[in-house]
Amino acid sequence: MPDVPVTPDHVLSQEQLDGLRKINSTAVIDTLARNGYEPHHVYMPNIKNMNPGERLVGRAVTVRFVPARPDADAEKPGGEASPEYAAFEAAGKNDVIVMEAMRNKRMSIGGDIKFLRLKQRGIEGLVCDGGIRDMHVVKDYGIKLFGYDKTSNLGTRVGTPYETNHPVAVDGVLVRPGDYIHADDDGVIVIPRISAVEIAQKAIEYDELEEWIRARLDERQLSPGRYYPPDDETFAEFRAWKAEQGG
Repeated sequence: MPDVPVTPDHVLSQEQLDGLRKINSTAVIDTLARNGYEPHHVYMPNIKNMNPGERLVGRAVTVRFVPARPDADAEKPGGEASPEYAAFEAAGKNDVIVMEAMRNKRMSIGGDIKFLRLKQRGIEGLVCDGGIRDMHVVKDYGIKLFGYDKTSNLGTRVGTPYETNHPVAVDGVLVRPGDYIHADDDGVIVIPRISAVEIAQKAIEYDELEEWIRARLDERQLSPGRYYPPDDETFAEFRAWKAEQGG
């Protein structure tokens, strides 16, 4: 079954991307849950931030690994046409390489030599459900890296990069080319491309709402139950306050 094409309506503006980079992944997953996406649809629970403190937001360019086997290795493109390198060349600023690496932290998906190209192309970062080599070097490349763990294992003995820009399952979660990824110390979240613009706008507002709730509760010494979890009345009060402030 062919994948649904990405349209201009699925693409976030630079302003929306910058807005998402200011908010925590918790605001994104809460917004997705309020709009029909259960956490198991969008949350990768086992992937961690390899450079703690960094936040990643970008559009997914996907790569799928399959278990290594001589015939599969022989039939896939090699050299610069290999699927992972094809993905690197297809990606650029505001893009994220998302790799299905068979949920195997022994599966090295790359290290200093491969990831130098991500740095050269200004790619936002990489998310995988495998291991990452050479963190002592790549931690300084200026790209955001999220994976299962560090590894020194030789990945080519475990898996083979097999496809570029097809739907993948990363840590058990569907990622389609053109979906957006939001990742930080608290988690890795997929924003489905078909809803990306709506979710981005709502998540940015939700983060502002939570700031307002915290300030309100602290100022008035109220129970969290007064505003939390926020309902339509809470949103209406917040929006009225924001309008008064000229926001």
